[in-house]
Amino acid sequence: MSNSNLYNRLGGEESISKIVDSFYEKMTDDYRVSRFFNDDDKKTQRSSLKALVNAILNNHNTHSPEFKNLLTKFFMSAFARFKDKERLPETGFAYLGYIIGQNHLSSKYLCDSHSHLLKFMPEDLHYDIVITHLKESLQSLNVDHALQSEVITLAERGRNGLLGK
Repeated sequence: MSNSNLYNRLGGEESISKIVDSFYEKMTDDYRVSRFFNDDDKKTQRSSLKALVNAILNNHNTHSPEFKNLLTKFFMSAFARFKDKERLPETGFAYLGYIIGQNHLSSKYLCDSHSHLLKFMPEDLHYDIVITHLKESLQSLNVDHALQSEVITLAERGRNGLLGK
């Protein structure tokens, strides 16, 4: 099950935009996970999430500087307590796996502007909620069942890294 052409098979940018809008609304409306997001500019959060999802579904090189910039932009817009990039440490926060428990060794990579997320301790329950909202968004937009399965499988691959397992 390859995600090559998944971007095109989902309908490209317009369809992905609708999926992200639906998903994002569900996430920010759900008290169980909305606490992870800041209350700043929701429009910027959505647009940066769309750019990130488009890159992932288009098989963009996740180790490239361009991808890391997309990831940084989303993290800064959605989770940062402050938006001053000069305050970021050298290590930055290049991968989603850095949002993890306080005692996990990799937590040293979480930049200062996101350290408040550590107190929320994201866990499997939160990731299950994310997957549920993603499934509901795909279903509500009548995405083909086979494509839904591919998207969910792709999303599940991030669970262990995100939760620091």
